[in-house]
Amino acid sequence: MSVTVTYSIRGGGLNPVTILASTTPPTATQAAQVQKQTALVAFGADADTQALFTHNWGLDASAPAYYEPEVMANLVALPATFCGLTFDWSNTNVLKINKANAAGSALSVLVTLRKPHSIGQ
Repeated sequence: MSVTVTYSIRGGGLNPVTILASTTPPTATQAAQVQKQTALVAFGADADTQALFTHNWGLDASAPAYYEPEVMANLVALPATFCGLTFDWSNTNVLKINKANAAGSALSVLVTLRKPHSIGQ
């Protein structure tokens, strides 16, 4: 598998957390200071079927029932065969991004998460 998750998180004002183009997810301390996180998720091969976006927000146990955190996804480039993406919220610190194994389905997608009950939501 050659899935790569590259995190970019912009801090500002009183928020000192800034992560730019890092494959290391934010720590729980860093994550607690931001309301939005973005990652470029690259499924480098057709056989790549799952990526883990570790947000480390430590959401409460009810969050998966409400599909939290909020997910926005934008394809960076349309693959030869687009087979769709699905999301799994079952872990309160990690969003699972799933793709089918299909010929020509390698793709890159920009995924943005917004923390529930935040200023931006």
